[in-house]
Amino acid sequence: MNLREAKFASVDVETTGLDVERDEIIAIGIVPIQGLTILASKSFYSLVKSKKSTLKGLKIHGISDEALRSAPSFEEISGKVYEMLSDSILVGFCIEIDYGFLKKALKGFKAKTIDVMKLERALGKFLGEKYVESPTLDSLAKKYGIKTAYRHNALADAFITAQIFQFQLLRLLKIGTNTVEKLIALVEEDNRCPII
Repeated sequence: MNLREAKFASVDVETTGLDVERDEIIAIGIVPIQGLTILASKSFYSLVKSKKSTLKGLKIHGISDEALRSAPSFEEISGKVYEMLSDSILVGFCIEIDYGFLKKALKGFKAKTIDVMKLERALGKFLGEKYVESPTLDSLAKKYGIKTAYRHNALADAFITAQIFQFQLLRLLKIGTNTVEKLIALVEEDNRCPII
């Protein structure tokens, strides 16, 4: 499928921790992308009620237990989340973590994924550029001139990631990588994801 026609969804989840088996999603942000166009007006964000305390991650994501008390459960928003993600290629920073939590929460859910960090490394290697071995979301945003206000908010991070991906798509098209299949082949070799 041509990259200009593909349906992507930039996704970010905030969680009570990084263990998919023990931890839970406490916020989700989704930014749809159609080809090269970010569909910001169709974005989705929700806090998610948790059975676990969020105090451990409060310094990172700023979401308190109090803020989650009136939030919907994941089951209450799962239909909307599934609708937004189905038939889309998921895009994210260290997307394996987000995807793992989504597969657990949306039982039976499967999707192709693109990690913008892996894509950046692949582009750097392919183009012979000097690149950072494990770039952060902030360093990628800085490289592409993207402002990073409200970091560690699921919707803000999903939007930052969508913008990074948009720049990467333009670079891919310039080097002749114009299909989803070529894009996935370019990044599949790289399986590393640092915990940021």
